Amino acid sequence: MAAQPELELSGIGVAPGIVFGPALVLPADDVAPPDFAIPPEAVEHETLRFERALLATRRQLNDLQTRVSLAMGTESARIFEAHLHVVDDPSFVDEIYHDLRAELRNIESITYRVAERYAQALQQMEDDYLRERATDIRDVTRRILRNLGGGGSELVGSFDAPRVLIARDISPSELAAYDRSKLLGMVTELGSLTAHTAILARAMDLPAIVGLRGATARVPEGSAVILDGARGVLVVNPTAERTAEYQRLARGQQAIQQRLATLKDELAVTRDGHLVELSANIELPADADMALARGARGIGLFRSEYLFLAGNGEPTEDAQYQAYADVARKIHPEPVIIRTLDLGGDKLLADGRAHTEANPFLGWRAIRLCLDRPDFFKTQLRAILRASAHNPRVRIMYPMISSAAEVTQANALLAECKQDLAAAGVPFNAAIETGVMIEIPAAALTAELIAPHVQFFSIGTNDLVQYTLAVDRGNERVASLYDPAHPAVLQLIQRTVAAGQRHGIWTGVCGEAASNPLFVPLLLGLGVTELSVGPGAVPLVKDVIRHIHLAAAQDLAREALALADGAAIRSRCRDFVRECAPEILELAG
Repeated sequence: MAAQPELELSGIGVAPGIVFGPALVLPADDVAPPDFAIPPEAVEHETLRFERALLATRRQLNDLQTRVSLAMGTESARIFEAHLHVVDDPSFVDEIYHDLRAELRNIESITYRVAERYAQALQQMEDDYLRERATDIRDVTRRILRNLGGGGSELVGSFDAPRVLIARDISPSELAAYDRSKLLGMVTELGSLTAHTAILARAMDLPAIVGLRGATARVPEGSAVILDGARGVLVVNPTAERTAEYQRLARGQQAIQQRLATLKDELAVTRDGHLVELSANIELPADADMALARGARGIGLFRSEYLFLAGNGEPTEDAQYQAYADVARKIHPEPVIIRTLDLGGDKLLADGRAHTEANPFLGWRAIRLCLDRPDFFKTQLRAILRASAHNPRVRIMYPMISSAAEVTQANALLAECKQDLAAAGVPFNAAIETGVMIEIPAAALTAELIAPHVQFFSIGTNDLVQYTLAVDRGNERVASLYDPAHPAVLQLIQRTVAAGQRHGIWTGVCGEAASNPLFVPLLLGLGVTELSVGPGAVPLVKDVIRHIHLAAAQDLAREALALADGAAIRSRCRDFVRECAPEILELAG
């Protein structure tokens, strides 16, 4: 039989590493359960079945959380808190009971349809992290359906020899159920960098690729594959020459990773002596431990949304204070930047339902929602102020700012909160610093007007690119147009930095561009002095910084600003990194 031709496929690399082995291709698991009418007298029986399935699901998730905690630590196990919150969400459960009584359909069908409404509402959200929570809801629903004995087959299979898993999608609980010693790597057709499955894969040190369309149809079961998690490349039926090439790359990557681990206590300082503040982005208080372990100096973005999504109703001031103070104490004396609520009309609010808008990307959200609900906003501001008593470098950051007027309104509410706490004798840092996210082009274009009202800028490149280029990177038809190296984006960054410098305030970047080692020199050359990245990216970004001269990076920025398209800019950035730190390309892809 003739050898099968080599095939190279590309997706999104979310967990680095190179592995070799046979493919295990899993079938799709997204079939709706049977749907049929039931008589009114069957409602009680269906309710009892659902309650039992819910209890069984909760036990399974608790068991998984315990297993992952013992194997990988409490941080990784926290991924399953989102799943448990679905099971314990009274709004979700009550809606199922309501529809069961109103529609008189079997409980499997009702559960599936309610879950899909929630999941589809989440998928319409702008924020990748929140959009990926649709996967959590569907994961829990599949478990409930399996426990009901209804639709949805168990995805996890068993296999004797180590395999590379190829699937349409894999949930965190399904991934955690596999024997890690038999699992070489993972490839899915769906997913993103912020998906819980991607986060778990990184925690498991499992090389992984997501967003590889058509993988299950194009990779034959049992075929030999090479998975390159850094580059997002899957090679099917590799030639002997390609296999030898990747074996050399794998040995080189292992040596680089060992060297990066030694940088934990080193400063992020350029070769010509310029210190860069290298911070971490975190979602949960427990993430602060990983940030410190990876060598971050402070928290450049503490997302507060989980507090508003995880519980039953709006979190109290004390609940918020405890979460913020926990991180403030852990990170002291380094800075902690807490971003105020970045949810809105398209998000799940306290009543657990999506507040639909015709265009949620441009709607009632973030600072707009907070300014319209001042009492709600002041609760969060007071909690942050109280946390600042434990760390004078706690800072407040307002998201989705489009004008100086919004900043002055937010600062006025902050001043009221300070007066309230002072009158009550509650300690806080009266000189707390405030800053804004620069993620709307209007903010970048009017940075000169905003700068007098804040102490720092933080550029959110993810949204800035989307708003500037009018492209939704979650839309596969236009995702290729999403380009952080687009000349328009670079000019907005340069304009923001220049405005900050004229007013004596610093500018950081907390979007994905800051985590990309190919863009780090360009950002520093544009005048950015702080980078905030995912904890796992800290060592690599620190290594890039320590390999470059700031003067050379400034030359790179001048060259890039003169180029006409993103492809040319990316190519020049790659050449720059190849010249100063060629081994970085082994991990950067």
